[in-house]
Amino acid sequence: MGRKEKGKFGAVKRQHGRVAGLDALLDRLIAECPGVTKIVPGRMGRKRGKTAQQFKVQYPTNDPATGLKCLYTHAGSWQEVFLVCDDVEAAQAWIASAW
Repeated sequence: MGRKEKGKFGAVKRQHGRVAGLDALLDRLIAECPGVTKIVPGRMGRKRGKTAQQFKVQYPTNDPATGLKCLYTHAGSWQEVFLVCDDVEAAQAWIASAW
């Protein structure tokens, strides 16, 4: 099926809660985004008002970069998403063009 299965939790860690609408995005990222090997959802919170659905890269992690810290917002909620990558530049370029 083209899914990347790695480690104990698979390619997307689904042990913790996720903001509404994030699961479909994570499945698309792991299937289509080049260089992404694992996805770990992080902290979540609420914003005032309603926000449009958005997924953006905040910054590369570590030096040299081994992944990306991203932020997903939707309907007044936000959640951090950490992407572990083989090729950080390719993943960042794909996210910029897809979103």
